[in-house]
Amino acid sequence: MGGRSPELWLHKGFTCPSVPGVSVKMGKGFYISKPVGVLAVILGAGAVATIIALSVVYSQEKEKNINNNVSPTNEATTAPITTSAPSNEPWDKYRLPKSLVPQSYNVTLWPRLTPDKNGLYIFSGESTVEFECLEDTDLILIHSNKLNYTKPPNNEHLAQLTALGGADAPSIIESRLEPVTQYMVLRLGANLVKGSRYSLHTVFQGELADDLGGFYRSEYVEDGKTKVVATTQMQPTDARKAFPCFDEPALKATFNITLLHDNNTVALSNGRQLESGPFLQKDEWILRTVFEETPRMSTYLLAFIVSEFDYINNTVDDVSIRIFARKSAIAANQGEYALNKTGLILQFFEDYYNISYPLLKSDQIALPDFNAGAMENWGLITYRETALLYDPSFSSNSNKERVATIIAHELAHMWFGNLVTLDWWNDLWLNEGFASYVEYLGADKAEPDWNVKDLIVLNDVHRVFAIDALTSSHPLSSKEEDIQKPAQISELFDAISYSKGASVLRMLSDFLTEDVFKAGLTAVDNSSLRLNNSVADIMNTWVLQMGFPVVTINTTTGQVSQEHFLLDRDSDITPSPLGAPGPPLGCQGPPLGCQGPPLGRQGPPLGCQGPPLARGLL
Repeated sequence: MGGRSPELWLHKGFTCPSVPGVSVKMGKGFYISKPVGVLAVILGAGAVATIIALSVVYSQEKEKNINNNVSPTNEATTAPITTSAPSNEPWDKYRLPKSLVPQSYNVTLWPRLTPDKNGLYIFSGESTVEFECLEDTDLILIHSNKLNYTKPPNNEHLAQLTALGGADAPSIIESRLEPVTQYMVLRLGANLVKGSRYSLHTVFQGELADDLGGFYRSEYVEDGKTKVVATTQMQPTDARKAFPCFDEPALKATFNITLLHDNNTVALSNGRQLESGPFLQKDEWILRTVFEETPRMSTYLLAFIVSEFDYINNTVDDVSIRIFARKSAIAANQGEYALNKTGLILQFFEDYYNISYPLLKSDQIALPDFNAGAMENWGLITYRETALLYDPSFSSNSNKERVATIIAHELAHMWFGNLVTLDWWNDLWLNEGFASYVEYLGADKAEPDWNVKDLIVLNDVHRVFAIDALTSSHPLSSKEEDIQKPAQISELFDAISYSKGASVLRMLSDFLTEDVFKAGLTAVDNSSLRLNNSVADIMNTWVLQMGFPVVTINTTTGQVSQEHFLLDRDSDITPSPLGAPGPPLGCQGPPLGCQGPPLGRQGPPLGCQGPPLARGLL
């Protein structure tokens, strides 16, 4: 019949061949052998011992919980959470006190373009800042970030304080660094006196890192060798990484810069070179270059660079214009286009502002590593290479247009932003938005056949429509108290500040007429940027709230209305008390243009039959 499995033999007393030592007899009980029985007893005893041990552990842990008043997780009561009150100490706040105002800086810096024994690129320096005391105070706060200080001889503190005019300076009783708010804190044994002037001297060292901020390192390869450039990017809050300073835009001062550098390098700064020659420093012969004193300006506009770059130059209306770049780029004539157009654009803005160019030189330099597109350092503008250099043999017309508009943008800042400066970063849009608008006017002067002024609609207006129609957008202007930390300031450098700022100012110029708009510029106070009250009343709905309006026209009744335009009409957004952006309906001017975003409504194109709502935004 074939083979069968062993279990089928459990019948009539047969021994099961599959389980040795076990026998089954029908109707007469179940039997096991002695070895199997012993094993069962051992396993049973082990199980009992385990249960007893677990019971003991449970009892002990329960007793601990009772003694420590630990509540079960399913109870509603929880231990109270305590939070400390916000500190009201000046060094825990991100804005400087109003008690001290800087007057001038004398700064000497020595960047090392080769690594030290630890593999680090460093710079060393010393700085003396003269300041006036506006209110009696026993505290000095000055910005400092990532700097290491050398204590003066016979002085246990980070700085040395001197009174000017023969008086005695209070002694420093405590000095320390606050990394979070980026201060050097100096507590004094007596008050600084209102109306008196003092100087603060420091010796320090920092890393010439490749982080694209403060005094940093840029590298490139030329002729098979890696070359190093020591350069700067101070805006918005990184001057404090280069030397201790009162690093806020309203605290203007003059700067006297001296650079120590290798013999085969050239040094640049905001001012013209006064002298340069051999200098013995720590048993090493290097070069020492001294620059003329700058005009009063903000710390974020300061620049100093050491490199092996070459340059080309010319002179327009007694202003020296130089273009610096890698030697190979200069040899390939990639700076010629920028050199030829800079003079034309400078002349245009002198006429536009009705103010002569404030400096005697305009240096522009193309850097291999640069975070922004360009930076308007007064007298020494820094660029990405693609924003300054143009080679007709392989660059496109788009590259050429980019070079012209960015040069115009930065040169526009020489007046609006540098000569006239923001009180604080919350109104950054006015600075960058203005330059982003008039860059097209300056480029149009340089290239009148391009009709470049029309490109603002494509490059800025329609670009920012997509962003400003989202609920995640933000107003052009922020409250000053909402913009305090460096990270909050950096967040403002976005398309809203640049492109919407340009679009709104273009709208304002069109609304007032360009001649009236230009006339208003000459009335701006030379210490801060402020709109007069009448213009502010018109512009508040555009500046103090986000978004832009959509106009609906009832072609039957002629009724016109406007509301906040959103890409997602179902978005949950709190209505602004200012109403929809735009001037009152019925203002005179060109129609709103028929090229606006799709409305999703019945009726004629946006604004083609009704009052104007700022043509400049379309």
